[in-house]
Amino acid sequence: MTSLTIHDILFAGIWSFGAAACFAFIFNTNKSDVWWGALFGALGWMLYVGIKAETESGAWANLSGAFAVAVCSEICALVRRRPATVFLVPGILPLVPGGGIYTMMHEAVQANLDRAASAGYQTLTAAGSIALGIAVASSLARIAVHVIKKHHQRRLQRAERAVPFADPFSDE
Repeated sequence: MTSLTIHDILFAGIWSFGAAACFAFIFNTNKSDVWWGALFGALGWMLYVGIKAETESGAWANLSGAFAVAVCSEICALVRRRPATVFLVPGILPLVPGGGIYTMMHEAVQANLDRAASAGYQTLTAAGSIALGIAVASSLARIAVHVIKKHHQRRLQRAERAVPFADPFSDE
């Protein structure tokens, strides 16, 4: 296990906040939504750094970070009445394994095929973990919204049966 201090995690969070905010500006996000995407990016990256230091598993760290960003994005999308991708895309970008892709290609060009395969496998695992975290969070959000709508419809049906409608303008 790597020794990691709160200072290190906060420093990583500040840098990822800035990176996510810059990407949100590049994607022409509303100014009020930039902060949310950047905050979720910082949260996901700090979670990634903490879990990676504790477990030394990049897959679990990516899965946890992506899941946290996706859940926060889905909740913020409901509250702010925007698509979840407005918050999700800038928030997930700090987790994207660009360095692994670069390393894989560099090693392949240098004819170090064993190292290239290893870096490629790690990159593919990271990308799959990120995709799985987003998919699970999105699915859970859709299920929750469906259950809430069903519950609301049942309450309305019970209320309609309990109080019969009387038309005040009828002649009867």
